[in-house]
Parts: sequence; C-alpha cells; structure tokens
Amino acid sequence: MIHIEVAGFATIQDRGRIAHQRDAVPVSGPADPFAHAAANALVGNAPRDATIEIVGLPFVFTSDDARVVAVTGRDVRVTVRDRVPSWTSVFVRSGERVTIDGAARTRYAYLAVSGGVASDVILGSRSAYPRAGIGRALQRGDALRLGQARRSAEDAGHRVQFEYGDVVRAMPGPHLDRFDDGAVARFFAEPFVMTAHGDRQGVRLEGPSIAPRSGEILTCGVVAGAVQVPRGGQPIVLLADHQTTGGYPIVATVCEADLGLVAQRAPGESLRFYRVERDEALERGRALRRSLDSA
Repeated sequence: MIHIEVAGFATIQDRGRIAHQRDAVPVSGPADPFAHAAANALVGNAPRDATIEIVGLPFVFTSDDARVVAVTGRDVRVTVRDRVPSWTSVFVRSGERVTIDGAARTRYAYLAVSGGVASDVILGSRSAYPRAGIGRALQRGDALRLGQARRSAEDAGHRVQFEYGDVVRAMPGPHLDRFDDGAVARFFAEPFVMTAHGDRQGVRLEGPSIAPRSGEILTCGVVAGAVQVPRGGQPIVLLADHQTTGGYPIVATVCEADLGLVAQRAPGESLRFYRVERDEALERGRALRRSLDSA
C-alpha cells in the first residue's frame, strides 16, 4: 500500500470508461493522456493501469514496500532522499517519503507506482468522477492498494523526453460549414490565450472572434478535444470530464496526442492551432507511443 500524507487535490485515473457515453456518463481518464501513459510505461505498468492525477500540489506519500515510481507532467519536481528528475523511473525504499511539487504553472502531474493503483472498478474503470459520485478526491490518511510490482531497483533510471510546446495539432471539425472562410483562417493562424475559466471538463480561450453563422444545430455527441464555439466567438476546448453531448458548432478537434498541450497551458499563456488531417494526427500518436518503447 501507499499512504498519503499530503493530498493536495488528486484523483485516481486510468484510461476512462469509454463504453458508457451512451448512458451520459463522461469518459473521465487523464487530462493529459500522454503524461499518464509515460508514467505507466516508466514503471512497467500496462496502459490500462491507474495512476494518481495531481492537480493541487504538493503531494506526499510513503509506501509499505519498495517500489519503482515515476512522476510526469509540466514543471514537476520530485524529492526522494534528494531531488530527482521527473519523467524518470525512481526506486523508492519501504517507508521513504516522496514529495511531489511543481512550479506555479504546473497544471497536472501524474504519479505511477509499479503495479498500478488497485482501487475499485466502477463501470469498467478506476477513473474518479466526483461530480457524479464515482470515486472521490484523495485525502490525507488514505491508504491505497497496489497491484503486483512489475519492476525493481535495477529497472530504475529510465527516462522519457517530452516538451510542452504551444502549437496544437487539430483536425477540421464536423461543423466547418457553419463558419465562414475568414473565421476558419483566423482559428488556424492566430494565437489564443488560456483564460482562468477551465477545469477537467474544458477550457475557455480568448482571441480573435470565430463566431459561427446564425442558426441552431442539432445536439450531437462530443469527444475530448472538440473545439466548441458559442455565439460570442470564443472557443471552448473539451477535456477528459466533458459532457457526452453538446449543441455548439465544433470548428475543430484537437488530436488526442496533443490534448495534454492544451490541458497543461496556464492562464495567460498562448497557444496556436495547426491544421492537420487524419493521417498526420494518427502518425503523431504513433510517434509518441514509439517514444515509450524504451521506457
């Protein structure tokens, strides 16, 4: 087991409960899918295993037995005996105190422990969605069960390289005909600024107006990365806890591989959308997965 001494704000997340969107249950899962996947890969876990997603830092824990752990995310700091690099597998001895902290702009950090967090499975997933009473935020004093460790001390020291840039790949959305050519050109050419209005459900951006043409559309299913545009013309990018349907026109969809680039931007920081087609989006995902092969 691991024992939480300082909880910040954290939840357990795996890849999410994809099969229940038709029942109006959000997928959940990690806001930054690649950071989650990298943390799991570094400790030898399977892609389906659960990590701890940390939003409010610091986070401090100890383990009953020796484990290999990894922490990923943007501008994350890890201390075990001494300061150790993030995005690196680290051997932690029984009873050692692990402290996870970060810079002010750190949005999401991911803690993976070899063996995975063995919390209860609800509707096919361990992902917490507290708004609907599925799981809860972790608290000081919680003790979390772990699966069988898959790596040991000799496996520590593996590292994954990743940079959080400000260019986000996005495919044209299903409602592109609801926007005039100028609005589409502005969306894929001009910078937008992250506002303070955002959480795991989605984030609001400010920038050039890309207001859709007047008129209503039928409510339709939405996915993480969908860029909805209300009448005011300022886009909303949906993230892990997004609603299952929406009624705003969708100008674009952020590639799954780049969702973390959006989720990790801090208020006041800018980003740009770069237009890609399906094949390029898929290749970006394959390239990131290949980068984990040696982890």
